[in-house]
Amino acid sequence: MTQTSQAQSRLDEMTASLVGRLVFITPRRAKLLETLAGTDSYPSVSELQAQVQPRYPSTRLATVYNTIELLKECGQVLEMEFSGSANRYDGRGATPHPRVVCLECECIDDAEIIDSDGSYASIAQTTGYEVSSHRLEFYGTCPVCQARSGGGA
Repeated sequence: MTQTSQAQSRLDEMTASLVGRLVFITPRRAKLLETLAGTDSYPSVSELQAQVQPRYPSTRLATVYNTIELLKECGQVLEMEFSGSANRYDGRGATPHPRVVCLECECIDDAEIIDSDGSYASIAQTTGYEVSSHRLEFYGTCPVCQARSGGGA
């Protein structure tokens, strides 16, 4: 599946989830969903607002927050909380997955873990917990910041 078709698929899923909850999809909200589904980054609410405002200048932070909250309730967006920094949102997929976060520029990238059986069933069997979700993040310095400071991978 191409990146464009993946973004369209996510947009359709998010829209359907909101419509299923009887949420009216305004043009402003539709642009926000499109932005969230199509971004390769993990934007904050203020970054989302900044991307929607050129088309809809009167877009308020409250509109973005309210839409994000509805999407979280529907299980259509993942929220990443960071102390001392704005929360970030992943609209490309609602399934928790590992990420790597740069401690200098705060960029976030997906991380693929190989040779690990981190399934909920496996974790539940090992720990006795009834596992409903997870969050796995690695922290370090991204290649761009390494190059900027003269370091290397």
